[in-house]
Parts: sequence; C-alpha cells; structure tokens
Amino acid sequence: MEASSTIRNMLANNRIVVPTYQRAYAWDTPAEGSTRVSQTAVFLSDLEAYRSSNSRSPYYFGHFLFEQTQGEYRVIDGQQRLTTITLFLAALFACLQAKRALTEDEQDCYKDMIKRESQIRFKTVGYDNQTFVDYVINQSRTVAPASLTTSAQRLINAFDFFKKKLGSQPEAFLTDMLRIVSQASCSTHPVRDEAEAIQMFIFQNNRGKRPSNLEVVKAQFMYAIHLHSEDQQARDNLIEEIQNRFETIYKSISAIDYRINEDDVLQHTLRVHFNSLWESGALDRIEKMLTAESPLEFVKDFTSSLATSFEHLTAFFGADERSSFPIHSLVSLGGIGIVLPFILKAYSFGLPLPDKNQLCVAFESLIIRHRLIGTRADITSRINDTYEAFTSDAPAIGPILENIERLKTVGSGWWAYWNNEKLAEA
Repeated sequence: MEASSTIRNMLANNRIVVPTYQRAYAWDTPAEGSTRVSQTAVFLSDLEAYRSSNSRSPYYFGHFLFEQTQGEYRVIDGQQRLTTITLFLAALFACLQAKRALTEDEQDCYKDMIKRESQIRFKTVGYDNQTFVDYVINQSRTVAPASLTTSAQRLINAFDFFKKKLGSQPEAFLTDMLRIVSQASCSTHPVRDEAEAIQMFIFQNNRGKRPSNLEVVKAQFMYAIHLHSEDQQARDNLIEEIQNRFETIYKSISAIDYRINEDDVLQHTLRVHFNSLWESGALDRIEKMLTAESPLEFVKDFTSSLATSFEHLTAFFGADERSSFPIHSLVSLGGIGIVLPFILKAYSFGLPLPDKNQLCVAFESLIIRHRLIGTRADITSRINDTYEAFTSDAPAIGPILENIERLKTVGSGWWAYWNNEKLAEA
C-alpha cells in the first residue's frame, strides 16, 4: 500500500477490514423531510461543491492508518470515512446500472473498489458485516432484518440516503462522481503490530474527535490482553471472549439507544462492580485497574459485568417497561440515573417484578419530591449506605424502602430537606 495514493488504488487488490477494537459505524443520516445537518449529508454536499468548482486538483479524503496483517489491512483511523465511501460507491454503481450497463472501465472500477468475484474489498465490524454484505454489497435483500444493531441501521440508512439522492441525478452527474471519488487522493500509513495499532488508535482518538468512553475502554482492554497474556493460546481465548461480550453489548445498544447513553451504562456498571454510588470518572478508574495487579482478571470480570448490565437494561427499558406501569412511570419521569445501579442489582439478584416495581415507586416519589422542593441536597450521600448494604447476600429491598420513607418523615437536621413538611410548603 503506497503512502500517497488514490481511493481506487488503495482499495484495489487489498482486503480492508474494521477490527473488533474499533467503534462501529457512527455517522448519522437525516430523516425524511428533516433539515438537520448530518455527516452523510455533509459528505455528499462536499462532493457536489467540489464538482461545481471545476477544480483541477483531485479531491482529498484525508489520511488513513492501517495495521497490516497477512492478507488484509485493519483500519486504525479513518474507518468512518472509508465505510461511507464504500456505501456511497455501492449506491452510485446501483444507480448507474439502473440507467444503463456499466462500461468496461466502470466494471473494472467496481471490481477494484467494491467486489471482484467473491472478494469483497471492505469489511465492517463482524457483528454488522452480514447485514452490510447482504444489503449494501450484494443488495440481495431490500428489507432490513428485524433485529439490528444501531450501527447496522446507520449503514442501511446511509446507503438508502445515497441511493435516493443519486437516483434522481442524470447519468453525467453519476459518472462525474465516480471519477471524483475513485481518483480522489489520500495518504496511508500501515503498521505491522496489533498492540502498536491499538496504541495508535487510542493516541489518534484522544487527539481528534473522541469515540465514546465505552469504545476507548474496549481498545484499552484489547491492548491489555496483548500486553499481559502469558501465551498465544491464552491471549486468543480471552480476545475471543471479549469480542463475544462486546457483540452482546452492541446488540443491546441497538435496543436501548435513545433511552440511555452507552457511557452512562459504563458508569453505572462501575458503581455496581465496585459497590459504590460514588464511583465516577470511568476512564480514570479503569486505567488505574489496568495498572494494578491481575489486570486481565479485571478485564474478564468487568467485561462480563458490562455485558450483563446491557442485557438487564434491555429488559428494563423493553419488555418489563411495557408490562409494568411503575417501571414505565419512572422511566417517563427521566433523570433516573441515581436509581439504575439499584435496578441493575435487582436484576442481578433475580428479584421478582413486584420488588422491582416497589423500588421504582419509592424512587419516583423521592425524585419528584427533590424536583418540587428544589433543594440542592445531595441524594447520593443519603442512599449510598443502603446501596452498599444491598448485596447478593442481603438482597431484600426492605431497608431501601425504609430509608426512603425515613427521608420523608425526619423532622430536623440536614436530612430533613425532603420531608413531608417541606413538600407541603413547596
């Protein structure tokens, strides 16, 4: 792979994949009739502006970092752009073929940048790749699967967006766009060691547009495995386990997206894992654990806890909310972050739905009281002791309910901010 290249030459005769420690496709697409600016809309408008400018210099797509392995290149930095380029080209070829047969040069261009026989040039993250292949590359299905990760839905949305926009354009516009993108310039830098690649990913993203904390943690965990594994077999086994955990996590994110931020789930999981509501600063805490003794035990245990948290919140915001008015009422109230560590424990302890309902009712009354009275009094300091005592060895919710009732009736002192008299005054 040449340091200075074109998009066509970079893709031709190469197999480029998105590795597991990379974030999935994250670019948004504007909804039908929306005037909101999105990354895919900007991508297209920039190309249209370049076409109108009649510039003699090639369009520039920026710099790409790769980890070079036997037979493939893994994207370290630039995968959002590269994924979008592939989505755009796949839509462009589909629209061009709808108008007429591809010329011989266009067929060669397709083989260089999209697919030659069974060899697909670009592969996205594993849990999204089959959808990507079926819907975008082969276009063998036109209806999205019933169960999708959020990132897979974004892939479909972007492809449909480009296909609709390009489908209404004349043939000359399409051929111009194919020429612009295929001949666009770019620069590349491959490295050969996966541990170095992960380090570069963390370095690049800490100095550019940051990924989510969850994605940074995933990269840190993968690097720790490479750094501390005793042998190849142990490393491969743990990497496979972490990959499977994160596949579960991403599928759960698809179900609870727009209900709770993935980084908030990371923070709540820390509070459950270390049994304290005072846990904050997820990245600092995790970095500290990775430099302590037995970092790989922490990676294994915490990733399991994280996947479990996402599974439980999928149930809480999904089937359980639909069947339980107390849960639905609490969720509708919003601002319930302080409650969720209790909820995650309740699910982990296997408590029945009536107990979860009682927790939701009690905390809802406390949150409403806090908002109505408008006090700055801190909730965490008043419930953390009860939270720490709520364990698998003592899973009863009675002490939690009693503590909340005590906050409503205490007559004096700094605990009295939320009592019934203050509520009546408010």
